[in-house]
Amino acid sequence: MAARRSRRRGDRGAVALEFAGSVPIAFFVIFLSFQAYISFTTVSRVENIARTGAREASQRYDPRLCVEYARSVRPAWLNDYRIEGGATTVDGEDAVYCRVEAKLPIIFKGVPLDYTVKRTVTMPLG
Repeated sequence: MAARRSRRRGDRGAVALEFAGSVPIAFFVIFLSFQAYISFTTVSRVENIARTGAREASQRYDPRLCVEYARSVRPAWLNDYRIEGGATTVDGEDAVYCRVEAKLPIIFKGVPLDYTVKRTVTMPLG
């Protein structure tokens, strides 16, 4: 009976130790999942900004409007960005282009990840 008691006392705290060991791993997985979500959302939004700017400028026959319309659909959380656009030609036809570059937002500021998402959309004028 004494051997049985000592064995049970030796297992005390094992569950708490396993929990404490798995919590950092769980937080790391949650962090990576959320960062992946932010990354994919950023790519989607940058594509949407460029497409909207080019489409609206093309429909209004004014390539100068590309930047204005692109800025109007930019989400508020996208801080570090650059938008340019204007007239161009594709196969001899008049067209409008809109180029958007945005830095990927990083949740944890200590991570040295510097990635820029770049998208260019060209549409025929009219």
